[in-house]
Amino acid sequence: MKKLYIFLIPVFLFSCKEDEPIEPAPAPVQTIQPGDGIFVTNEGNFQFGNAKVSFFRFSNSAVTEDVFQPANNLPLGDVCQGMSFINGAAYVVVNNSGKIEVVRPSDFVSIATITGFTSPRYILQVSATKAYVSDLYGNGLSTVNLTNNTITGHITIPGWTERMLLVNGEVFVTNAERNKLYVVNASTDQLTDSIPVIKGGNSLVTDANGKLWVLCSGDYLNTSPGELFRVNTSTHAVEWNAPFPANHYPTCLNIDPAGNALYFIDTDIHKMNITDSALPASAFIVAAGRNYYTFSIRSSTGDLYVSDAIDYVQRGRIYRFNSSGTELSYFAAGVTPGGIWFY
Repeated sequence: MKKLYIFLIPVFLFSCKEDEPIEPAPAPVQTIQPGDGIFVTNEGNFQFGNAKVSFFRFSNSAVTEDVFQPANNLPLGDVCQGMSFINGAAYVVVNNSGKIEVVRPSDFVSIATITGFTSPRYILQVSATKAYVSDLYGNGLSTVNLTNNTITGHITIPGWTERMLLVNGEVFVTNAERNKLYVVNASTDQLTDSIPVIKGGNSLVTDANGKLWVLCSGDYLNTSPGELFRVNTSTHAVEWNAPFPANHYPTCLNIDPAGNALYFIDTDIHKMNITDSALPASAFIVAAGRNYYTFSIRSSTGDLYVSDAIDYVQRGRIYRFNSSGTELSYFAAGVTPGGIWFY
């Protein structure tokens, strides 16, 4: 989430023409089935209330810029942060609005709204009836009952909790403000461990060997660069780590479908094997002036779908690259496309 300060100059238009007819509201998106395409969560501009969820259909490359408002006759809210598919529903996290909209993926009609969060970031299902929600200002995780979609508790963790991953009954929690990777028992909701890393924890994945990889962007304000860590999920020991050069603040760690190759954004997109002993020396996909913001990998093809936030004001784009890094196509998204979710 990036805060942009924009100065608007009002423009007054005078005309002697009669009032033009009001254009009808856009029609809801056609019924969506699993495998039909990609949802893109567009953050919008902070405090502008222009967050949207777009949908790209694989079969005809058609893009619907906003699937929520036409289906519900109201805007989604302020800063769409993330989305997860849980028990047949899509849980859309709206950060600055402090809520999660629970919608039917087939038509994006809202079936519930969960409120009471401080500034939610991401939601992770940890059992058939329970999920955790990370928070920017909440100093911990909220527990959510998935049966009635209500907040039922809080797990105290200091600072800004971010991405989470469930591994063998334990939830590993990144933290943007603390130099720790936190561990929570998903059955008891108890904080059980904190693993030394560095500040800026932002993303994590598991590989083909069951190892946990954690990417930390470092501390930009204090010019402390990022670092990549490999963690043993059984012992919680850091087995390997590699610091980035000065003024490098990487984000968005991903892994290929086979679990053998890591990808991340450090201006360009970089790729390395899980067996490599050092960070990659050159880029896999060069940004060439684009503002790469996030990306996801389609499990069935290995294609990378990469968002370009451009200037965080105009509509962004999603570029598609094959597993060799060759650009194939692109399509328009909304303002600040911050998440790409295959359905």
